Amino acid sequence: MTKFPMAILIATLGLAACQPGQKSASGAQGGDPYAGLDGAIKTWHADIKAGDEQCKGRPEGQQCRAFEVACKGERKVTPQDAERGVSAKVAVAMGWEGWDPKRSEYRSASSAVEFQKVGGEWKRLAIGPVNLSTCVAS
Repeated sequence: MTKFPMAILIATLGLAACQPGQKSASGAQGGDPYAGLDGAIKTWHADIKAGDEQCKGRPEGQQCRAFEVACKGERKVTPQDAERGVSAKVAVAMGWEGWDPKRSEYRSASSAVEFQKVGGEWKRLAIGPVNLSTCVAS
């Protein structure tokens, strides 16, 4: 009896992963315009841990934690972008918890960037806040 509902759950999750109209912003190979994006996001994560005031140089138990990519949203490559060699653009927002020594507690922090793929390499540009449900500037 429990096999049937489990099979439905697995099939539903599989279909949800293949929603039409959505493009993958993962690092899949084989002509994927987003190849390498996951690595660029991991580098950004490491840069936050190394450079953010709430993260860098903190003792054990006070390091930044709970890093999570909140959204990824494809952005249109304009003709001007294409002239500069941009082949893909993606807005990405990330949240984490940083230690607040004044309050002796973790506090939410976040940042949003636009990744632009130029000549096969991802470049990161700071942008203002984004709507986390659409990953569009708010």
